[in-house]
Amino acid sequence: MNVTIKTQALRRLRGRYPFGHTGDLLSADSGIAPGEVVDVRGEDGSFVGRGYFNAQGATPLRMLTLEREDINEAFYRRRVREALGRREGQIHNTDALRAVYAEADGLPGVVADQFGSSPAGGVLAVQLRNAGAERHRDLILSALKKETGARAAYERSDTGERRKEGLDLKTGELWGEVPSRVRFFEDDLELFFDWQDAQKTGFFLDQRDNRRMLAALVQPGQHFLDVYSYTGGFSLHAARRGAQTVAVDKDAAALGILEAVARANRLQAGARLGDALEVMAQLEREKRRFDVVVLDPPTLAKRRDDVPNAKRVFTDGTARALRMLNSGGHLLISTCAHYLKVDDLLDAARVAAGEAGAAAQVVAVTYQPADHPYMLAVPESLYLKSVLLKKD
Repeated sequence: MNVTIKTQALRRLRGRYPFGHTGDLLSADSGIAPGEVVDVRGEDGSFVGRGYFNAQGATPLRMLTLEREDINEAFYRRRVREALGRREGQIHNTDALRAVYAEADGLPGVVADQFGSSPAGGVLAVQLRNAGAERHRDLILSALKKETGARAAYERSDTGERRKEGLDLKTGELWGEVPSRVRFFEDDLELFFDWQDAQKTGFFLDQRDNRRMLAALVQPGQHFLDVYSYTGGFSLHAARRGAQTVAVDKDAAALGILEAVARANRLQAGARLGDALEVMAQLEREKRRFDVVVLDPPTLAKRRDDVPNAKRVFTDGTARALRMLNSGGHLLISTCAHYLKVDDLLDAARVAAGEAGAAAQVVAVTYQPADHPYMLAVPESLYLKSVLLKKD
């Protein structure tokens, strides 16, 4: 089966950009099944590469290769092996990592996180997000099992992307015996989560470097505020350094895990259940003061049109945080939304500082860690951006 693309899209695809949008398509053979691998051709009939095609998908074409190669188990095993090679020597003091990060690793729609990877391969969390990955499910899962050595795996293919592809949501065990609580370590913390109740693949590994950065700023006895905490990764690291912590989230199950993990690590971690901004307002009324604050909301901008509202949320939250922050204290604001840029965070923070009557210095700008690679040809692979501020 063949799909023909317009000349103006050729340069992007041959430059290893993996997405062919509706406006890039000139024609497609009839009868192509959703997610079927097709030959991609230019208007002159020249071979461009091979990819998944789903005429009904929001992004109909997802490139796999620029070579004339079979898309079989050997292909998927090689891609997984290459992904693991990119991470070799890059991830330290933890036995959890993102093993495969979709298009950034040449595997569109495939995400796999590995927890407790040694000595017996650990547990793999898998997402298959598009029709092509779903169509090749057995080949991909076999490749992941053989290359990662994971003794057990579960699926959390319950993302909105699947609905856009016309797919049902899927969760459950894939192979082996998946424990009800998946365990791993990060630095000097023993962590765990209930995979069936967790968000996404289970734990936000992408904030690992930021958790370490903030923990290094904390002094014993200081006060730490973790807004949109989820299971409290930031809070746990701060508590280990002797801080008095308050984690804020509207997910009662997540806060329950935070409290359980804190007990297991013999730590004290405070929690407030409720809407983040409303709880922050209550903390202000209580005249609470903090030395370090992290503001890390969920994806607020899933579309470009969502950016203005997302910036307002960041402005409101940052202003509240700055008013409660002690002089010389630090505030980390972070977004996992691709459409929100560093400049958007800086704009929101600038307005917030004015509203709070505070002066602040930009100390650092950070991005996602090495196991979530940002590929030059794939702008969409950059999503996590964070700004660390110090209040003067």
